[in-house]
Order: sequence, then structure tokens, then C-alpha cells
Amino acid sequence: MRLPDGPRQVIAALVAGGVFVALYFAGRIVWWAAFGLAAGVYLALLLVIGRRRPGDEIMLASHVSAADLERASTGLDQAAGRLASAAGRAPDIDQALIRDMAARVRSIRAKVAADPEDFRRTRRFILSYLPNMVETVERYAALARQAGEAHADRLAALRERIRAYGPALDRIDQACLENDFDALEVEVEVLAAQMKRG
Repeated sequence: MRLPDGPRQVIAALVAGGVFVALYFAGRIVWWAAFGLAAGVYLALLLVIGRRRPGDEIMLASHVSAADLERASTGLDQAAGRLASAAGRAPDIDQALIRDMAARVRSIRAKVAADPEDFRRTRRFILSYLPNMVETVERYAALARQAGEAHADRLAALRERIRAYGPALDRIDQACLENDFDALEVEVEVLAAQMKRG
């Protein structure tokens, strides 16, 4: 039986308290001996009743907990939503590019949710680079709407920089896919070896 740590300790303490009361009052044992035996019962129950790990401690992959995956999924969902919103505010020439970026982020999110190992490989991008990328695109979309002809050259230079984000997102998306292929290839090789032996 496994319980969360709080209820586990409460149950052990109640049983140990019951043992103390029974030994001291009903068994007429000196208080320090009854207390020692009750403490032994408490410790034994903590060993018998296993501790259920909270969700943030459950490791889904090497160095990836359930809480990490939930945080990454939430961040990717928010990033995709913010990019889609920025696409609606951007000039017509940039809308398709920014919508494509949002679609790539959704694709990465789906792959990370399906395989926690993908998050381990893309952790730095998701937690560090993606929020900055999204903020830059939002600022660009707002500035592009306000800029006039006098700033056309600077805007064009910024547009080219923003376009470079698309291939970066593609590479991250492909890295997740490659990781899935690698894992499947290893599983197939192991299964083939087992079948040969069998």
C-alpha cells in the first residue's frame, strides 16, 4: 500500500498512539517502555506503508518529471497562442510566416507531450529561447503596424531576422521526430535480437 507522505505519517502516529495508550493504561507498563515500543511501531509502519511520490517527483524520463512536462506543455501552449495572436496584428506580408511559427510550436508541444525524452532534448529551447522568441515576434508585429515608409529599411532587416526563427523551429521539431525514430529503431533492434534468441 502506498499513500502520500502526510496521511501515511498520520496513520502511523494514530496507530502508535493507540499502542502507547494500550500498553501504558491496559498493560500497566512504565511510560518510557510503552513510549519506546510505540515509537518502534510508528517507525515500522512508516516502513510498511510506502510513500506515494507527488506528481512533481514522478520521473517520466531521465531528469524529466511530470511537473517539468506540465510546465513545458503550458509554456508551449501559451507560446503558440501568443504567436497566433501576433500574426493577427502583424502586417499582411508577415501573417503566414508567424502563423506557421505557431503551428510549429504546436507540433513541438504534441511531440513533447507524447515523449518526455523530447523535452529533455529541447529543454533549453523551450524554457529559455522560446519565450524570448515569442516576445520578439510580438514586439515586431506591434512595431511593423506603426512604422511608416521612413523605417521601411529597418523593418525589412528585422523581418529577415524574424524569418530565421522559422528554420530554427523546424530544426527543433525535426529533432523531436529524430528522437522518436531513434527510440523506435532501438526497440525494433532489441525485439529482433530477443526473437532470434527465442
